[in-house]
Amino acid sequence: MESVITNEKDERFIELTRQLDNEYFMKYGDLVKKYEGYNDLTDSHIVILALNWGNPIACASFKLFDKDTIEIKRVYVKRRYRRRGIAYKLIKQLEKLAMEENFKYSIIETGRENEAAISLYKKLDYEIIDNFGFFEGDYLCICMKKQFKSMIF
Repeated sequence: MESVITNEKDERFIELTRQLDNEYFMKYGDLVKKYEGYNDLTDSHIVILALNWGNPIACASFKLFDKDTIEIKRVYVKRRYRRRGIAYKLIKQLEKLAMEENFKYSIIETGRENEAAISLYKKLDYEIIDNFGFFEGDYLCICMKKQFKSMIF
């Protein structure tokens, strides 16, 4: 397996995010339409794709939230590749890129019922915070935050 850095315009990323959206739709139905605008890819994203023999199997991205903070977005691993630590590795790679650009924090949002994602983010040292921005007052969501530790060279 290899990983590549790309952006939100990469067709492989767009296809993986379609699959992610389809999974959410199958699980939650029309409720997911509420989040379509928030999850569009109009903002610039730094994207990391995991490839298996050149085929995209997973993705994760971040976009700028504010001058000190990135927001992790569109974390997805195809079903047959799950539970292998791929999402963990992709997020760690994104965090490393963010720290190299002197960002101090990372935030992320997920569904309150998405226990696998919440467990992953806690393993990555994210802590639950009050819901931010678009998600304020949304009882279906959980927001989390991580402060980056200083990089020592």
